[in-house]
Amino acid sequence: MSCNLAGTVGVARRARPCEPTVVRRRAAGLLLVLAAAGCGGAKQEQAVPANAYLTAVHVDGSRVRFQFESRPQTVSTAHAPRSSLAECGSGAPIKLAGRSFVVVHFQPAASARIDGEKVVATYTGPKRLAGPGPVLGAAKSCDFEADLGWAIGLERRLPFHVSRDGSAVTVSFG
Repeated sequence: MSCNLAGTVGVARRARPCEPTVVRRRAAGLLLVLAAAGCGGAKQEQAVPANAYLTAVHVDGSRVRFQFESRPQTVSTAHAPRSSLAECGSGAPIKLAGRSFVVVHFQPAASARIDGEKVVATYTGPKRLAGPGPVLGAAKSCDFEADLGWAIGLERRLPFHVSRDGSAVTVSFG
């Protein structure tokens, strides 16, 4: 639609759709509709869940126990092929003893907290732990953006069970 305003001075006429007054009225109407629909109004910020900070990891024959300062909100566990075992930041392969592997992720979780300008480790244990079997070892695979992951190496593929006891999470095999 074009707006040709030539020859309209002093003549009473109907406003055209692209004239500034019409555009302003339409914009004001649109703003009212959006405000009534809840758009552009006051935004409520959703609270970011607090991280569960890892404090200890124990490998005990047929289970791995992860101890946290507080309970992690989400725990996801799955069997994984050896070829998928990699550090989440660098992509460096994780070499882990075993013929079968399980990866467990805790969210939101971390092994260190930020205190002002300082990073304070809450887990000071090793990034790799050996086991006597059927759990042969565990290695930290991820600690980035509130995702804490560990890979677990097993003698053979075994069913697993995840249990929680307070702020501890145990992955049992067999």
